[in-house]
Amino acid sequence: MNKPVSIKTAVAAAFGAAAGTYDAGADLQREVATKLAAEITGLALPARPRILEIGCGTGFLSRALAGLNPGELVLSDIAPEMLLRCRESLGETPARFVMMDGEAPGAAGRNFDLVCASLVFQWFTDLKRALGRLSGLLAPGGHLVFSTLAADSFCEWRAAHDTLGLAAGTGPYPTTQALADMLPGMTVTDERITRHYADGHSFLNQLKQIGAQGALDDYRPLSAGALRRVLRRFETGIDVTYHVATAVYTA
Repeated sequence: MNKPVSIKTAVAAAFGAAAGTYDAGADLQREVATKLAAEITGLALPARPRILEIGCGTGFLSRALAGLNPGELVLSDIAPEMLLRCRESLGETPARFVMMDGEAPGAAGRNFDLVCASLVFQWFTDLKRALGRLSGLLAPGGHLVFSTLAADSFCEWRAAHDTLGLAAGTGPYPTTQALADMLPGMTVTDERITRHYADGHSFLNQLKQIGAQGALDDYRPLSAGALRRVLRRFETGIDVTYHVATAVYTA
């Protein structure tokens, strides 16, 4: 079942509101984008590739894409504030900026040599269907390349909720096998990256700083008392796992 439109609108609003603070808090996102850019540079791309990025944010991956001397570069995001920040970050560029929901990519065009996204697809409501649509935008021999959160992400946070008989608002994220099964012929690799936070408040504040405040469509936020019980479990610090899957599909 898809999330209602109001949830997708809320996600866009949260990231839009965080456009000014995103770069300062997004060290993990910057690291993952750098690794994805390295993956992309190893692909067999034509001399002047046509490129579409889904969820460009403030431009971590976009800068590397611009360096590929693309024949066309389309940078899209669901939040107009993020598009503005990306445009400012790149400076003079022939890139085309498109406000667009990546699950409905009709405004982007077709016949791309590369469609890519870094830590975006975990916000999609129907990832399998979206992958079908995005792969359909590829030219023959084109590549769909992306990173997304996988099943073990935030396992420490979810375990604390489970111990207290509470439900966490993160995930669920697919296993790497489930992700690979969404698009026949797609290869998936994964890694686990750990970040340490001084306490639970620091973890939640960092998520707010980058706008990552979405939740499940049927999730009921914890009461203040319940949240305090969870946070008490991390008064001396919390290590948080980001399980990052990287997928490559060639048309």
